[in-house]
Amino acid sequence: MDKCRNFAENLEAVRKIKNVSMAEFSEELNIPKSTLRDVLKDGNASLHTALHIAGQLDIPLSALTGEAIPAKELDPLRTLLTCFQWFASLDGERQAAVAAHIRAILEALRK
Repeated sequence: MDKCRNFAENLEAVRKIKNVSMAEFSEELNIPKSTLRDVLKDGNASLHTALHIAGQLDIPLSALTGEAIPAKELDPLRTLLTCFQWFASLDGERQAAVAAHIRAILEALRK
């Protein structure tokens, strides 16, 4: 049953990282909100539903049923995702400038 519990916890972690409501997440997964609620409750899902969810997220099912993502790790992951989204929204010239600054910072830290 640990894999079921991990499935529920990791799926909830993905929802929190994406910072979306249950309704938005069920829509993204293309499953009814009631099904999502049931899966998040105890991780119990048919193989078909579990594979469908993993496919919609483009995450291997084994990653969702593996070790649970500790709650204390969610905030840094959410922040990192926000940074990636911000970076992706920049035009190519600004992305290059930001990348150059990051490289300079990393080089300074190596010294």
